[in-house]
Amino acid sequence: MRDKNIKKSLLLNIDLCVGCFACEVACKQEHNLPVGIRWIKVVKVGPKKVSGKLFMHFVPVHCRHCGKPPCLGVCPVGAISKRSDGVVLFNEELCIGCKMCMEACPFGALQYNPEKEVAEACNLCVGRVDKGLEPICVQNCPTGALRFGDTTDYVLQKQKRGVKNFIEHDEFIKEKEV
Repeated sequence: MRDKNIKKSLLLNIDLCVGCFACEVACKQEHNLPVGIRWIKVVKVGPKKVSGKLFMHFVPVHCRHCGKPPCLGVCPVGAISKRSDGVVLFNEELCIGCKMCMEACPFGALQYNPEKEVAEACNLCVGRVDKGLEPICVQNCPTGALRFGDTTDYVLQKQKRGVKNFIEHDEFIKEKEV
């Protein structure tokens, strides 16, 4: 049984992601997504030269289930809702396929499904989560780069380990040890 007062989300340790795409494949299989639709997509960033060294990262990009989702506010038919635990859901029965939500998403995480003629996004595998299971992408991540948990606890754990700042770069978020 889920606690409705705890906001859970996908948590990423960017240093552990090796770009294997296991999360993408598992998600597509779990949700039977057609070719081209990816509720989670691994983006390659780099290589970039930083302080004389080359760095390259892989970043899984997905719906962030925002605290105040811009997609929810622009939907003209109320097809987007937010659960008390923070999960943003799309109702394909109500969606008219106008794509206004896609334009509003600052992360480009929403997808248009031309077969169903609706907008879609990661739903954090709500069916699995409601049964006490992890989202399928987390279950299939071989390095543990993706985790699922309480956002507040995650930030507190990072602070205890000495992570003071979260620095947002152009395409990814990187923790800075201080």
